[in-house]
Amino acid sequence: MRDILSFHNRSDMISLAGGLPAYESLPVADMARAAQRVLALHGPRALQYGTTEGYAPLRAWIANRLCRQGLPTRENQILITGGSQQAMDLIGRFLLQPGDIVLTTEPIYNGAIQCFELQNAKVQPIPTDSSGPIPDRLRSLLHPNRPCFRAGFTSLSRPTLGPEKRPALLYLLPTLGNPSGSIISEQRRSELAEIIDESAVPFLEEDPYGELFEGVRLPFIQSMTRTPGFLLGSFSKIVAPSLRIGWIRADEDRIQQLVPFKQTMDLHTNLLSQMILHQFLSDVDLDAHIASIKSLYAERRNAMLQEIRNQNIELTSLEAPQGGMFLWLKFPEGLNTDELARLALEEGVAFVPGSAFFAESQKGQRFARLNFTAADCDQIRTGIARLKVALDRLSVDSSRG
Repeated sequence: MRDILSFHNRSDMISLAGGLPAYESLPVADMARAAQRVLALHGPRALQYGTTEGYAPLRAWIANRLCRQGLPTRENQILITGGSQQAMDLIGRFLLQPGDIVLTTEPIYNGAIQCFELQNAKVQPIPTDSSGPIPDRLRSLLHPNRPCFRAGFTSLSRPTLGPEKRPALLYLLPTLGNPSGSIISEQRRSELAEIIDESAVPFLEEDPYGELFEGVRLPFIQSMTRTPGFLLGSFSKIVAPSLRIGWIRADEDRIQQLVPFKQTMDLHTNLLSQMILHQFLSDVDLDAHIASIKSLYAERRNAMLQEIRNQNIELTSLEAPQGGMFLWLKFPEGLNTDELARLALEEGVAFVPGSAFFAESQKGQRFARLNFTAADCDQIRTGIARLKVALDRLSVDSSRG
């Protein structure tokens, strides 16, 4: 990833790597008006310290939106964080100890792998099918009949009994999973919720791309369970990533247990950013803004799919995601996308090889993640043509070897 980012300084580099929103989608004028209004209305208050839990009107706004999306939520169940990455780091510090097992699907968001490994936890993949994690296989991994309690922290206890450690956390990204764009079906969500309640496993659900889903919004798994869990969200993909504003939704007791962890990190998330964001959300029709983003991204996704076909790039599978920001490519057996990424950078196009999204990196060597949101359609076509040149070079190098 560092190598990829270092090449971004090249003036001719086309990046299909990072999960960046389109520049055209960033609401510059509306944000400028919101900033001016915040400073005019609140003055020095907007430049002062804030509370660790976050700006109360913004917390209330998030809670109300979650209620409208089918997940009853109160303001005191929301903790504002420095992006969803800090939210995940907080929960990792809170729940995990060295040697703990985290169950999740693979491929998995590479930032999640980093957070879990930072706590010296082990990622264990759950077998999946086209609908998501396979229920019987998940049950067999959870050992739901083994009791597990720790004083003061019952339903979310970290297991310590027996030589076969019961998993300490279940992490899922049900809607438009990063990097694959996968969707856990509504029926499968219901089955997973039942298993979560059976086992009382600590459950972390992340939803950074749910607002970019092109179909009818699917219910949060959190809304189907009785077991307390954590839901993570972010404004980075639908408003502006530089604000660095994400959030955690959990029971009030869990939120208050997380507060001391966050205080040791940053005391509180940037108050001015929170106030400007809340003013923006109060002034604009967010749903209309998101609809325009989805339309733009669908055009760019389709342009990338078509150019891959035009270039006759050989793939084992290629599916159009139902929204989001990425295509997930699977190449024929024997092709190494780590090597392809190096050649692609030399040709002036960047992407992320699949090895970044597996705890055991060699599992991802046939895969690649391409972002279709940050580049325009002409740049996408040029970038895919450059990728084809890199593929041809790799084929020649392999034949010589």
